[in-house]
Amino acid sequence: MEVICTNDNFPAPVLAFYAEFGVQTPKRDQLYTIRQVKRHTTGETGVLLNEIQNPDVPVKHPVMGEVWFEPTFNINRFATLLGQPVRQEELENANA
Repeated sequence: MEVICTNDNFPAPVLAFYAEFGVQTPKRDQLYTIRQVKRHTTGETGVLLNEIQNPDVPVKHPVMGEVWFEPTFNINRFATLLGQPVRQEELENANA
């Protein structure tokens, strides 16, 4: 599924953390293809993009302690090619 980045504003601490591990972030008005959809323990939906392959970074997990994952980007940072919010049903179909 193709999407457009509509929000590339990341908080300074997040950008500093990403810089430490060499993580690239999506850029506003750029076209991306969703590679994988991941549901976070917080209930948030994150996506991995074909155009950005990032290294794993350490994440504090409530049960497993420190684990390493490729960081995902919140689906709310993207819109469909028609400028609409990406709906959960569209993501599920894209993963099928």
